[in-house]
Amino acid sequence: MAVKRRRGIDTTRPPAWLSRLELGMPARRLYALAGAVAFLVGAMISSVISQWLTLPGILLALGLLWFIAVNTDQRGWLMAPFVFATFALVMFAMFLTQDRVLADRGRWVDLVVVAKSQTRSESTCTVRFPDGSLAEGPMGGCRGADIGESFRLFVDPEGETPPSHTAPNVALWAWLAAGTNVIFTTCVVRAAVRGRRRFLKLHVSEQLATPAAFLRPPPPPPAPPPALW
Repeated sequence: MAVKRRRGIDTTRPPAWLSRLELGMPARRLYALAGAVAFLVGAMISSVISQWLTLPGILLALGLLWFIAVNTDQRGWLMAPFVFATFALVMFAMFLTQDRVLADRGRWVDLVVVAKSQTRSESTCTVRFPDGSLAEGPMGGCRGADIGESFRLFVDPEGETPPSHTAPNVALWAWLAAGTNVIFTTCVVRAAVRGRRRFLKLHVSEQLATPAAFLRPPPPPPAPPPALW
């Protein structure tokens, strides 16, 4: 009976170098290393360290996704929460970066709505500042305000980040990112645990399948005695 192969990368046979790495390292050290790397990558994605590390963190997260897929043979019960946690960390990075800027130099400003648009997926608006300049409104549109009405937004005077309906709360987004990073890291550590067990089973089964390869050849027969005469 033919074995149906999974779509995408072939994880039925893990790379030899990964198997040697995980089996050659003590279990606790392997799990600690996997957890430390994963937590660092999650912190990079969430921009807790720096907003410039978010993109490199996403690229490293793709490598960790491959690590989970190979160690678990593409089991969705670990891959799915890891992907969701990655997307959540990216979203928290956006809000954390915005609130950091607003907390540093933002202030409440009374603005006037000059235009609004609504589609099936999003709502946008254009606002006028007290000095007469126009700018795009906050994410989600100008809630409850019609054209010509005035309402308050927390605004970055330099315009580097969009305005917000609420005052910045950096601590909130940092705590949400930290909690999500725990889920992110747990998925990687669980994959390392499962992968080590899987590699041990594969290693033992290979030894049992080819026992002759691990047996020393018998010694050569002794030489016949010399003829006496």
